Amino acid sequence: MMHPIEVEGYPSFMAAAGRTLLEVCDEQGIPMESACGGFAACNSCRVKVLDGKLSPLLEEETAFLDRPDQRLGCQAKVCGPLKIALDPGI
Repeated sequence: MMHPIEVEGYPSFMAAAGRTLLEVCDEQGIPMESACGGFAACNSCRVKVLDGKLSPLLEEETAFLDRPDQRLGCQAKVCGPLKIALDPGI
């Protein structure tokens, strides 16, 4: 199933359920960093969730998040319509 995705500052697009935000942003040319290569070992792919549904928060993500509205793009999977903003850490 495909869902509409909005990334603040970029054109909207459709993405398949079950794909990570890192994967779908990469496919759309949206510059989401991934210093660790997508293994939940950094926070460079962090996003702020403005609205919508993602897969459940994984324990591996929690050390890299500062607020409850943040997720790691390499771990968070599309589960429905979604609106996010890039919110990379350092």
